[in-house]
Amino acid sequence: FVRGDRAVVNSTTARLDDWRHAIATEARDAMASTPLMEGPLTVSLWFTFARPASHYLPANSRRPVRVLRLDAPEYVTTAPDIDKLERAALDAMAGVVYANDRAVVRLHGDKRYDEWSGVEVRVVRL
Repeated sequence: FVRGDRAVVNSTTARLDDWRHAIATEARDAMASTPLMEGPLTVSLWFTFARPASHYLPANSRRPVRVLRLDAPEYVTTAPDIDKLERAALDAMAGVVYANDRAVVRLHGDKRYDEWSGVEVRVVRL
């Protein structure tokens, strides 16, 4: 988590408390001694999920490495719901990045596949 720029938090667990803790810990490290941000704020959250093996064509004698299938989806349309992910991230940053998530007046969320699972966060004062 890096204030003023995109940030990365990785989570290998599906447990909500662990996820919130990971976000809060990285945010606390990034904020260091910086005072809490005051609103109005915009928050952008880019959630990424590792692609399942079924998205790839396997390696074989003609193809030395696995290759992403042409019909592999870009966006995640399965659980967890994006509003639940956003809520967890906003709650985790309360008291660390800003006093209360009421200060967030604009929210952008994105949920897609990538090589890693985690979230990139940007918080900007409007």
